[in-house]
Amino acid sequence: MIFKKEMSLIITVVENGFSTKVIDASKLAGADGATVLQGRGTGIHENSTFMGVGIQPGKDIVLTLVQKSQRKNVMKEIVRACNLSTEGKGLTFCVPVDELAGVNHLLKKRRNIFAKDEPKPAPKQEKAIVKPEEKVENKVKLQ
Repeated sequence: MIFKKEMSLIITVVENGFSTKVIDASKLAGADGATVLQGRGTGIHENSTFMGVGIQPGKDIVLTLVQKSQRKNVMKEIVRACNLSTEGKGLTFCVPVDELAGVNHLLKKRRNIFAKDEPKPAPKQEKAIVKPEEKVENKVKLQ
């Protein structure tokens, strides 16, 4: 099933080992979790050498899927926690996600995320169970 709801994918690139800070900050701001990928930096701050051999430091790439309304708060918390306003610490950005599939756990956990896209099921009505000994007969008294 494909859900049509405006969501955002926050992508954060930080030095190896800093993904935990990104995830903790994201959760603190309301995100459910994240996916961490391993990468290699080739930016202006990755031009290090050791004994004449170029060193390309590893990077953690953290993907965090959030509701569009959450993205600014989550990104602010990531920037604060990882000190991304300092040059060379990493970067974070987001891209819109208009359709997605495979997020059934979100549907169960937060039914209201996709409530506008799906009809709500009718509430179940329970039937009263009456035991035979509890039945009351209607007796009419004739005069």
